[in-house]
Amino acid sequence: MSHHIMSDSKKGDRKNPAPLSPTPVIDISDDELVSISVKDLNRHLKLRGLTREEIVRMKQRRRTLKNRGYAASCRIKRIEQKDELESEKTQEWRDMEIMQEETARIRDEVQSYRTRFEALKKFAIVNKIPLPPELTVI
Repeated sequence: MSHHIMSDSKKGDRKNPAPLSPTPVIDISDDELVSISVKDLNRHLKLRGLTREEIVRMKQRRRTLKNRGYAASCRIKRIEQKDELESEKTQEWRDMEIMQEETARIRDEVQSYRTRFEALKKFAIVNKIPLPPELTVI
């Protein structure tokens, strides 16, 4: 059974990342290539008797795979941070609305006290009730 690869994939297509340089025939998966230590990789490559060019290609392949992993991690972290900041922003807006409502309620309450005070002051003046000097200033 043969598979045909479409050649019209775009270089920037995120679903199909850019192809890596050809891999020398070696029994190491991409996952293993990324996770193996440099020391073990060097020993593994030397034991296989690869040419300098093949070793360089494997190391380039490893670097490309690692960079893809780092980029994916950064994307995930950025999305998580964005979601977290959006949640914080939403909570801040809710808190601000609650404070604005509380401020309006207190403002109305103060105005109510002021109106009652002015009415009582007027009543005292009309009925010639002496007021302490500190209350006549207001």
